[in-house]
Amino acid sequence: MVTFYLAYSAPINPPNATPVLTVPQVWQGLQRKIRFAQEFVSAIVNCEVLEDKDNVVTRKVEFKPGMGPARFAREVVKSFEPAWVEFIQDDGSIIRNLISAGPDGTDQSLSMTYMFEWRYPNVEEGTEEAEKVVAQSKKIAKMAVDMTIDTIRRMVIEGQIH
Repeated sequence: MVTFYLAYSAPINPPNATPVLTVPQVWQGLQRKIRFAQEFVSAIVNCEVLEDKDNVVTRKVEFKPGMGPARFAREVVKSFEPAWVEFIQDDGSIIRNLISAGPDGTDQSLSMTYMFEWRYPNVEEGTEEAEKVVAQSKKIAKMAVDMTIDTIRRMVIEGQIH
């Protein structure tokens, strides 16, 4: 079994990005992402909410073939407003989406970081397959962060997020 750890960060409001997103807007976007993951991450094709109670969501997501540790994942999602959301999969994999402030403390310097602890039970460490998993995971991490930010910005522009 391979357990792969990865973190990727990107600025939420890079130069010339409009509108400048605020923490409440990004938080609202992450809450939507919990329930409609396929709108935010192209590696996910379906998201079914099984339970939504007391700020904890249990859901089942379906990944495109080869885009996740398994085709389907059942996740318990916990929100820690306004800083991060934690996705815990049944196999022990954990994904965190973090909103962090920059040095000047303004919305302009916000960053989003995704942290992955992905478990691949059918992949042996040190194999060519493990190397492919690592390379693919890096691409997925960047894509997921960038697409989430872009989707939240689009939803603000379209009035879905205020």
